[in-house]
Amino acid sequence: MSHIKKNYLYALNSIIPLIFGLFIYMTIKEETLISRSFSSLRSLMPIIEYPQIIRNFATDFLWAYSLFFCLKLTLGDELSGKYNVIVLLLTAIVAVIIECLQLTDIFSGTFDLLDIVTESAAAECALFVSDMIERRTDCYEEK
Repeated sequence: MSHIKKNYLYALNSIIPLIFGLFIYMTIKEETLISRSFSSLRSLMPIIEYPQIIRNFATDFLWAYSLFFCLKLTLGDELSGKYNVIVLLLTAIVAVIIECLQLTDIFSGTFDLLDIVTESAAAECALFVSDMIERRTDCYEEK
């Protein structure tokens, strides 16, 4: 697997979760900042009664997962650090900062420690997937 193909996989792992997250926001029963921003599109979409775990945590998980791969793409192999520790830490720091900003008037939303746990789990899942992609790349480069 070439470096370009690896970057395509990283890009897909950045974009696809955001699309799924947008779909959830557009079809969720409650009105959100995103659904208000795209109100004309929302009016065309069905309203889905999601289970509570999806309503409360899926979009947080998806954006944090996406953020990990976006940072991975942006920083590249040289800056991401051994075992992607820097990318994992940056993702966690951004997640905590954004969640804490919800305590202020800067960001709308509700501060929730479980959101931080969810976002951290998403970053760890992304790290696992990233490691799989990198191992596969290394195997192909050795051949």
